[in-house]
Amino acid sequence: MEATAAEVERTDMKDSDRQLEELQKQLEMLHQNLRTVRHAVNNHVAVIMAMAELAQRNPAQSQRLSQICLEKAPQIADAIGGFTELFQGALSVQRGLNGDSSTS
Repeated sequence: MEATAAEVERTDMKDSDRQLEELQKQLEMLHQNLRTVRHAVNNHVAVIMAMAELAQRNPAQSQRLSQICLEKAPQIADAIGGFTELFQGALSVQRGLNGDSSTS
């Protein structure tokens, strides 16, 4: 039994709608993750700034406070790196849905 042009078009539209819904879900997930990363980075930077200010006010504690600041940098890098991986994964899925085989 042959499919009519209208049936093929409806099937294509349903597939397109599903792809669009999937992309919207991914975008929402990325947005939520970006908000989480932004919050984490802001918190780490606030700690660094507070420790730097305390070190200026209390030089005797500067060694300990400096160590706390140094521990925050990798945490910031990890948060950003995790988001970057999610973002690149979403781009790969989107390229796959579009049939684009090029890589960045």
